[in-house]
Amino acid sequence: MIMAMSMLPTFAVSLVWNTMKELSATGNPAVDAKLRSFAAYFEATWIDEDFSPDLWNHYDHQGPHTTNLAEGFHNSLNSRFGVPHPSLRTFLDWLQKCQYETQCRVIQLASGRPPKLKAAVYVKLYADVHTAKLHYGMEIAHIFALVFPKPEAWNMFQSVSCDYLRRVSYLIGV
Repeated sequence: MIMAMSMLPTFAVSLVWNTMKELSATGNPAVDAKLRSFAAYFEATWIDEDFSPDLWNHYDHQGPHTTNLAEGFHNSLNSRFGVPHPSLRTFLDWLQKCQYETQCRVIQLASGRPPKLKAAVYVKLYADVHTAKLHYGMEIAHIFALVFPKPEAWNMFQSVSCDYLRRVSYLIGV
């Protein structure tokens, strides 16, 4: 569920993380030591210090994720060259062609041509993730608005958050 934490609201990341890191005991001392080490790294790097959640959070983001675009670009590079380290001439030829294609696409878009349609599978995926976010937002709003003073509010929040992370993990395939 750690990979799906980018889909939590920013305020909820540290709250959910504090519960998740306690639930990771397996009973195997060697594995538990590695999990504690990973948890310390994750907390120091991605929660507290180097990269705070507001830098990597996608809860309010509706568009494509940067890493997906970058991975697609690198995949196209690998498929066009066919080798991991092309010659300088091959690379320069490709770079000129890429620049020409980009210029043509910009002119087409400026003249009114519609952007390329997204594949139906991704349209459905984004809709499913958006629905999961909406459902989660409504559930935590209910907890904080109506249940919060009661002691069971914290357990409800943790349960709803873990269910949401499981759902999003399934949707995004992690």
